[in-house]
Order: sequence, then structure tokens, then C-alpha cells
Amino acid sequence: MRNRFAALLVALAIPLFAVLGLATPALAAYEQDWTTNVTWYEDSSRECVENRYVSGCVQPYGDYIWLKNNGSANYVVKITWWDLDGDREGYCTNNFAPSAGWTVCNKDFPEGHRIAWYVVYHADGQWWSGSTQTTTV
Repeated sequence: MRNRFAALLVALAIPLFAVLGLATPALAAYEQDWTTNVTWYEDSSRECVENRYVSGCVQPYGDYIWLKNNGSANYVVKITWWDLDGDREGYCTNNFAPSAGWTVCNKDFPEGHRIAWYVVYHADGQWWSGSTQTTTV
């Protein structure tokens, strides 16, 4: 009798766990990219912002995120972005000193999606962020 009861519980539990497993949303991980050092070139399609500590741009053609540390070598600068028409989000972090100039993260965004983004920097012991921009790629 006990074996039949255990078998019945297992038979009911498997479909229940399968349904619960499908019902829980998948947690998307942030994409963390580090910039590469490149040569800056003029491109009027870039949408850019800058302040005393960081300059950042999103270039729709080619899906590039440009980043420049305007502060000191002790500052961390990045762009935080998310796809307003999809489920991707992440960071592009500059791991170079200000002397490197412009650096870039090469992304592959879906065409026609709106990307929201803002520059972030760590200075004087605090994290700071700029206002949110929106660029269609």
C-alpha cells in the first residue's frame, strides 16, 4: 500500500513540477562587454553625450557603442543599455586609461530596435549616471 501511495505522489508531482518550471520566467543575464582600443573616425550617424568624466555614443550602423574616459585613470566609465523592443540588456565598460582616447564595444542588435542607454562613471567614491538616451539601430 505504501509503495502505491508513493508511486501516485511521484506520478502527480512530475507534471506539477513541469508546469511550474514552464511558468517561471527565465532570468536574463546582463551582457558584460569590455571595450577594445580603436581609432576614432567621424560618423554623423552617432548619437553622443559627454560630460567632464565620460563621453559615450551609440552608432546605429554597425551597432557600435563608443566610450571615452575623460577623467583620470582611477575612474571607471561605462554605458548601460537595454533593448526596448527585446529582452537584452547589458554594459559596455572601458578598461583603458584616458590616454587611450575612444574605445568601442561591437554589438549585434536586431535591426529597427530601440536601444535605451546612458553613460555611467565612478568618481570620488560614488557612481554617477547621465540622462537616458534612446537610439534606433
